[in-house]
Amino acid sequence: MSAFECWDRQWFALLVTGNLVPLGDHGDFDAADATAQSLGLETVWLADAETVTRWREIIDTVWRCA
Repeated sequence: MSAFECWDRQWFALLVTGNLVPLGDHGDFDAADATAQSLGLETVWLADAETVTRWREIIDTVWRCA
């Protein structure tokens, strides 16, 4: 990641297919949404890096308990 791509500014799109797609370095929801729309992605949810990190922690915990 370059200096212009801080983890804290990364955004992701959860698609209708269930795939999680990185959108890249964006300052806010609106910028990430504009990118997803310009790429023609069918999104269900947009998530920032903090949210995706929490999802991963929860998924890891659940898998360890299974």
